Amino acid sequence: MANTPIFIDQALTNVSNAWFNQDSDFIAGQLLPEVIVNKTTFKVGKYGKDGLRLPSNTLRTGEAKAKRVNLTRGYDDIGPLQEHSLSDFITKDDYELTDDPFEPESDSVENMNSIMALVDEKDVATQLTNTSIVTQNTTLSGTDQWSDYDNSDPITDIVAGIETGKFINYNTIAMGWEVWLKLSQHPVLLDRLKWSERGVVTEEAFLSLLAPYGIKKLLIGKAKENTGKEGLADSVASVWGKNVILAYVTDKPGRKKVNGGYKFRLKNGREVTREAKNNPRGTELVNTDYYGHFILSTDCFYLIKNAVA
Repeated sequence: MANTPIFIDQALTNVSNAWFNQDSDFIAGQLLPEVIVNKTTFKVGKYGKDGLRLPSNTLRTGEAKAKRVNLTRGYDDIGPLQEHSLSDFITKDDYELTDDPFEPESDSVENMNSIMALVDEKDVATQLTNTSIVTQNTTLSGTDQWSDYDNSDPITDIVAGIETGKFINYNTIAMGWEVWLKLSQHPVLLDRLKWSERGVVTEEAFLSLLAPYGIKKLLIGKAKENTGKEGLADSVASVWGKNVILAYVTDKPGRKKVNGGYKFRLKNGREVTREAKNNPRGTELVNTDYYGHFILSTDCFYLIKNAVA
């Protein structure tokens, strides 16, 4: 038998596989922007829609009194913000027997942060795809669904949704990855873009079709969740499902600006603590945050449910 070389395999320190949603997969924070608050309960000021009401006239003659208008003001009570927390335990053996490229504590914190972000994404998606919350909505079925390339017309459906905006002009369209995969191949869109430079439905090209209707931003939710029980087969699903959301999102939260809702987060409420344990020996890491997602105005949203089959 010929001699064969003996190798001692080394772990690569600059390459590894990891199953995480990427930051770019999440869109919840762009639909409900984050606002830092000092207390877990508070009030958010609001004005009525009086500024949109047209008076019968503004003319005045002689000693007549000027036409009086009203401005209603009030508050929404928000809170309490709730504590969200995850923990992980790193054993003594984990520290002593783990080599590059693994770093037990940083790996643990990164994993907890990723899961917390996924929890946020799921919470916002659940609220904004709930027809009892977003009451301006339509549900597509059968040949109307955009996966039926012969009969459906996505642009007509989207414009119909835009037309429902009573007090606000939607500027954002958001959808799940499954919807985008079908939409980007739709003959109606391809036909409208056939004379363009590329003739394909890129994100930029799709926005160019909706620009005349006020849509300036496209958000595609790519985050996935594994709903399989631990130890059993994986069951991976899209967080945003097969839905489309039209929304108005303010450029910057502020006074006298409207927005559909916010993620209110407690100032200094986010922290990671570590505590040494002796039975068994190791370190418990706890990732904590105080926040809540609150819908303030459903007038800022329109839902197209089950856009594709």
